[in-house]
Amino acid sequence: LIGSGNPEEGELRPQLLDRFGLSVDVSSPRDIASRIEVLKRRDAYEQDAEAFHAKWAKDEQRLAARIVAGRKAVGSVALSDRLMTMMAHLCMQLGVDGLRGELTLMRAARAKAALSKRMEVTVEDVLAVAPMALRHRLRRDPLDEAGSAPRIERAVAAVGAVAEVGHV
Repeated sequence: LIGSGNPEEGELRPQLLDRFGLSVDVSSPRDIASRIEVLKRRDAYEQDAEAFHAKWAKDEQRLAARIVAGRKAVGSVALSDRLMTMMAHLCMQLGVDGLRGELTLMRAARAKAALSKRMEVTVEDVLAVAPMALRHRLRRDPLDEAGSAPRIERAVAAVGAVAEVGHV
């Protein structure tokens, strides 16, 4: 299930947000070249949708095949106790309530490894999915004007540095 929402229209209750697996922030491109590319692609779609679909069909087929292969492999992807400990430390450092944060991190890190055709989760997998798995689970901190994304980045950097040294 994929949903979208605009925070300007109001926040969801924390109990509801906790039920979501992953969350991503989407924003407009910040550089001219990317913005122009979006405009060109949208215009190409509007001018001839069939030609647009045909142009991107091979890329979509490759991605779909990767996803199917990853889905088949994900159940066999190993996750070490060391990385589970790292996930628990990260969630505790961020003050995430319950265990859904760790469970989501575990599932998402396995999926990322499987999508990359690896049979074992790495520290990099955990750190890459952490913002999507945890951002929406944080309690609002009225004294931290930076918001949840920078808080996650700081915690990920701290836990990642400890993990690389091997103390997790």
